[in-house]
Amino acid sequence: MTDRETLAGCLLITGTPGAGKTTVSRLVAERLPRAAQVDGDVFGIMLVSGRANMLDDDGRWAPGPEGQRQLRLRMVNLCSVADNFAEAGFTPVADSVVETRAELSFIARRLRARPLMLVVLCPPPDVARHRNATRAVETRVDYDFAPLARNQRRELGDLGWWLDSGEQTPEETAEAIVAEAARRAVVPEATLRAQGWAGRLT
Repeated sequence: MTDRETLAGCLLITGTPGAGKTTVSRLVAERLPRAAQVDGDVFGIMLVSGRANMLDDDGRWAPGPEGQRQLRLRMVNLCSVADNFAEAGFTPVADSVVETRAELSFIARRLRARPLMLVVLCPPPDVARHRNATRAVETRVDYDFAPLARNQRRELGDLGWWLDSGEQTPEETAEAIVAEAARRAVVPEATLRAQGWAGRLT
């Protein structure tokens, strides 16, 4: 849709597994005149050997020190690619699980593109579980992500735009984001400074 205005900055879409991040981010990018999808999972898939196990013996999400290091590496690469696209005049539409303020701080301090727009897709838990259970096996997760959802709400609940997409189609969610993200999702620079996130990480 070439009559749409390009969104300045970087759009970061997060949420739990099954929230629709990857599907929606691609649909958003398709609706902007110059945009690129930056899928955080891709940077994990690139690790052909030596990839850390992110689950504990009981199948719960619990990355150890090496897992945490690899997750930070994903964020570094996501920010670098997003900035490359932004500097070339494309809106980066990034999608990745961001659970904590510390993770968002890491991204905000790495990322040069501004403004930073944060959209948290938060369909009801039963909807996210159903979506996860009915998607392709290779993209399905087998751990209980309810604790992640609770912690995400606790850590990030006052930031960005929390969008309940439970009763929307992916297309409707994408249309809403294109229309409203610049107004509803921007994390203000004053907030970034107050959180100590404005300084550039090297």
